[in-house]
Amino acid sequence: MVTLSVIVAMCDVRDFCRTTLKSLALNAREDFEFIVVDDASVDGTSEILREMVPGIPGAVLIRNERNRGISATRNIGLAAARGRFFTFLDGDDWYAPGYLAQLVGWMSQSGVDFLRTGHVRVHGKKRKIVMPPLAPRALPLDPLDYMGPVDASTFIDYPSVWAGVYDRERLHAAGALFFEERLRTAEDRHWFYQLHLRMRSFGVVDLHGVFYRRDVSTSLTRIPDERQLDFLPAFRLVFDELAGHPRGYELSFKAMRTLCALIVIHMDRAQDYDELTRALLLERSARTLFDLPQDILEGTLAGMDSARVNKLRALMSQQMSQQMPQQMSQHQGAAAR
Repeated sequence: MVTLSVIVAMCDVRDFCRTTLKSLALNAREDFEFIVVDDASVDGTSEILREMVPGIPGAVLIRNERNRGISATRNIGLAAARGRFFTFLDGDDWYAPGYLAQLVGWMSQSGVDFLRTGHVRVHGKKRKIVMPPLAPRALPLDPLDYMGPVDASTFIDYPSVWAGVYDRERLHAAGALFFEERLRTAEDRHWFYQLHLRMRSFGVVDLHGVFYRRDVSTSLTRIPDERQLDFLPAFRLVFDELAGHPRGYELSFKAMRTLCALIVIHMDRAQDYDELTRALLLERSARTLFDLPQDILEGTLAGMDSARVNKLRALMSQQMSQQMPQQMSQHQGAAAR
């Protein structure tokens, strides 16, 4: 019987994947499996994987013939998984020796649907322990109760899928196992909303055995193109999920505040994007805000600081003023015909 499946998505991580794979070997156990999915790497990663993966107990290698993106790549790993539990590891991160045995021990003892942990943030030679958000430790908790409050950082704001372990059969039964493959980034935010809205229990432990590299040049979060804007369709999906939930209206204020904060963050770094991506950011952000429930938007803006509120209102006003002449022109053209 396989107790734990580890899904490891790899794409163009030649400079880091040896460390990642060595950490899997140091965590190997006869009831663990490591599903390494190569998302059509072109930088030499594939050759390293073909060399090293066969020497890791319990490891299998799957290669995508074309680049599928992180969501589809994780889904391929999930579809192949046989473990009672599963977790993730990114191709440029690594585990401390013995970490997975501790993780499985806590998960087996807790009996929850999913378990969240801390991690170690790595920036060059610097290391910083990141604690999970504030909550009682090692107790069965209701996921709905730890999405708020609106103005504090909570577990729904900690969308690091590798900082946790999950019950595969329970998530599958709830329809919360797989990622939305249309999302090239921000897929983890939508995925965690599904978990918190659909699952019945989770727990928290202060394990810090995942080493997460920040500011890696090949990371999608560092690539300034249109893929960065997928947080917008991700939150449209979040609001669709909330619309069908008994507590959806109440919890929508948390989602709206997070969305508004993310829009401002992207606006503040828009100079890093090319001209087309900047224009798409402004147009799509405003359209998303206009399309979502306006009472929730206005209630959210009433509780935010004036600097961010002014930026968001200016964005909406600017986009509306640009759209009105276009709409008038289209109307006049239709009348002339």
